[in-house]
Amino acid sequence: MKYLFQFAIILLFVFLGELCEYIIPLPIAGSIWGLMLMFVALWTRVIRLEWVADVADWMHGIMSLFFIVPAAAVIDVWGDISNIWWMLVLLMIIAYVVTMVMTGVTADYFLEHRNIGGRKK
Repeated sequence: MKYLFQFAIILLFVFLGELCEYIIPLPIAGSIWGLMLMFVALWTRVIRLEWVADVADWMHGIMSLFFIVPAAAVIDVWGDISNIWWMLVLLMIIAYVVTMVMTGVTADYFLEHRNIGGRKK
């Protein structure tokens, strides 16, 4: 029952994200809205990490399964990308480095500014 509750909370934020995409006239995907709402709810402690941690860890563990199909699809389009594969790899490396740096900068910012409402968390 605990896992169903945790999964239901995550699905609630998925639904809220899709609802935001429908209601708010900005070109932002529902999944991004849902992640932002979940982040804010966790950060403000409306949702406690313990309420979603087990299912989130499980979902993170199986995430690699979602990349098998797109990776297999590369075989179908290899003829189209065989001349530019090195540019694609370079672009992926740059995107990876930028993502890592921005994640680190963001994490540092939030760790330094944890003092909310005059109390340390």
